[in-house]
Amino acid sequence: VSFQRPVFITEGPLDSLFVDNCLAAAGADLILKNKISNEQVTYIFDNEPRNKEIVNRMYKVIEQNYNVVIWPDDIQLKDVNDIIKSGVSINQLKEIISSNTYSKLSAMTKLNYWKKV
Repeated sequence: VSFQRPVFITEGPLDSLFVDNCLAAAGADLILKNKISNEQVTYIFDNEPRNKEIVNRMYKVIEQNYNVVIWPDDIQLKDVNDIIKSGVSINQLKEIISSNTYSKLSAMTKLNYWKKV
């Protein structure tokens, strides 16, 4: 991982293999203090809007001024790995991530509509 470029953080190690410059939190709260500015980090959580723990983690990273991917309603798959297994290319995945990355107030608003808990 290069801290000179934007960094992505996924929940699972398999998910991180499909995203450039990515770390896996492996179920823990991975925070990169003093390594890179918060605005350069994007968290990619699993697509589980009914999972209270994931929703709480998403609120936490938004409150700390990190970027977060909030999956669109038309993607019903659980995570990055499942999206790739469904036939989505790496380039298509990049576009999905890019067009669904939010921060600050827009992230809070989007998360309030996305969550189902």
